[in-house]
Amino acid sequence: MGIRKKIIAILFVLTGLKSYSQFDGNSYVGLNLFQLPASTINVNYSVDLKPYFTPVADLGYTFKYDSNLDLIGFFLTPHSKSNNDGYDIEKQSGGYFKLGGFVNLRKDFVKNNFFRLGLFITNSIIHEEGTYMLFYESGSDPFAYDVEHNVYLSGLSTSLGYEFKITDKLRAGTDFQLSFPTNKYLDLYGYRNFIPGIGFKDFEGKWFPMVILNLKYMLN
Repeated sequence: MGIRKKIIAILFVLTGLKSYSQFDGNSYVGLNLFQLPASTINVNYSVDLKPYFTPVADLGYTFKYDSNLDLIGFFLTPHSKSNNDGYDIEKQSGGYFKLGGFVNLRKDFVKNNFFRLGLFITNSIIHEEGTYMLFYESGSDPFAYDVEHNVYLSGLSTSLGYEFKITDKLRAGTDFQLSFPTNKYLDLYGYRNFIPGIGFKDFEGKWFPMVILNLKYMLN
């Protein structure tokens, strides 16, 4: 089954939960405000099945991450211009689909402000373009050649956050997310990596940090 069919099937299941299942809460559509300056457009759908559990489906796409300003990302990990294992990345774009949910630390719907724990599976595709500097021998001038590829990978995302009420129809949640992709991320150019839906890192490590501010509107 292709990724498009998987997305349609999952959205159909979530819509079915809203239409046919018995649940006690509301459904919402939302977006992540903190990722807008980094040229990421996303939409997410969530359902309060129970006071303590909210499943979420999140779909997004990033346009030329390297050409935009990731305000929050700059505080989480350095965006240096130092050597990147010889790679100079000129374009980083791609999409993601995230599926999972939040465990809400509350006993009933009366409590509007509460902490929550999140767990998600994220599937991403990233397109990278740039140049690679190749040194044939010590002291010689480097040779630069163009590189370009697409990498599909998945990862596990965990989060700790706080959700709060703004108005009767509008709610917000802020979360600190840590993601751990599969070893497929090693196929990305250099160690200064960006993965849609997972985040950015500028170090030799596997974990990707992200801060999320999600604004959501009640549908019912």
